[in-house]
Amino acid sequence: MTFLCLHAVQTIPYANLNRDDLGAPKTLTFGGTTRIRLSSQALGRPLREFVEDTTGIHAVRTRRLGQQVEEQLRGRGWSEELAAGAAEQVLASTGFKLDKAGTKSLLFVPSMTAAGIADLCAEHRAGLEAVLAKGKPDKKLLAELGAGVKELISRRNGSIALFGRMLSELPGAGVDAARQLAHGFTTHTSRRQADFFVAVDDVTHDSEETGSGHMNHGEYAAGVFYRYAVLDLRELLSDGGLDGDTETARALVDAFAAGFIRMLPQAKKNTTAPHTVPDLVHMTVRTDQPINLAAAFEQPVVAEQGGGWARPSRIGLAKYAKAVNRLMGTDDIAFSGYASIADEETLAGLGEQVDSYKALTQSAIDALFKADTAAR
Repeated sequence: MTFLCLHAVQTIPYANLNRDDLGAPKTLTFGGTTRIRLSSQALGRPLREFVEDTTGIHAVRTRRLGQQVEEQLRGRGWSEELAAGAAEQVLASTGFKLDKAGTKSLLFVPSMTAAGIADLCAEHRAGLEAVLAKGKPDKKLLAELGAGVKELISRRNGSIALFGRMLSELPGAGVDAARQLAHGFTTHTSRRQADFFVAVDDVTHDSEETGSGHMNHGEYAAGVFYRYAVLDLRELLSDGGLDGDTETARALVDAFAAGFIRMLPQAKKNTTAPHTVPDLVHMTVRTDQPINLAAAFEQPVVAEQGGGWARPSRIGLAKYAKAVNRLMGTDDIAFSGYASIADEETLAGLGEQVDSYKALTQSAIDALFKADTAAR
């Protein structure tokens, strides 16, 4: 077992990165106080998009695979009626439950899956045309199509290996994610803040009219957040069709670490521009188990007199990490290091200090692959 654990302490200004059903920042109760929360789902999507764009290994999460197939067939010169009928037949052949939008389950498939199914349709075009002309299903044809479509949907690539796939309707198609992603939360007690705003109508009735065209209010929050993620290299290499391809795995791990540092949910970005970077990133490579350091903030951080929460949050994380290492021992730590905006002696509990996040990432990844090789 070889795990890359990533920890970040990040200051985020007045923003609403992750909204609840009422449009307010999500919260949780931790240590008896209210904190602002960033859900793992909201953190995970921009991270996956970053990894895919960086590596060029793309997958699609959709209920509209049938529509994609139909578009592929129309692009190959099929009539609208034939393309729509063929797409409906191939999806029906799989046994997936369908509704007007497509499959009832979200499918997570390699980006070329729709093109592959269109190829399969082209191979059986004559049979599909006959079925649509008769208006009567051909059981043999549907069985052959179903087997081919299921095989295409079951395929996996690096993105699916990294982020996982749950597909109970198709046995054997599920993939355990090689990554784990925690909900982020403020290290301190925090509350939502209301913002009343108006929008002016540029076209007025007369020169004396100064009223707004729209009035409303929104809710926002600010604070210092702790974020945590884990990458299981053994799982990544053994699952998802990588078949021990260390070159692709390294590219995925590198992109994942870079994305963890860089990416945040994008909600309300146009009116808040909350594009900060972490104040501190700590990485460890462990050969026993992943360890989340969230308990460092079970007792909410108190702002320094005349200061804020960022520095005491960094120091709190370092102190807790040092205490955990004392309790658990360090024999199973292949690497421990950090990079930070601050040069503080009190961060020594986080291991080796590195000048940049890029250098930290490369040192951690080198140690990760070395430890995995040694463990085999």
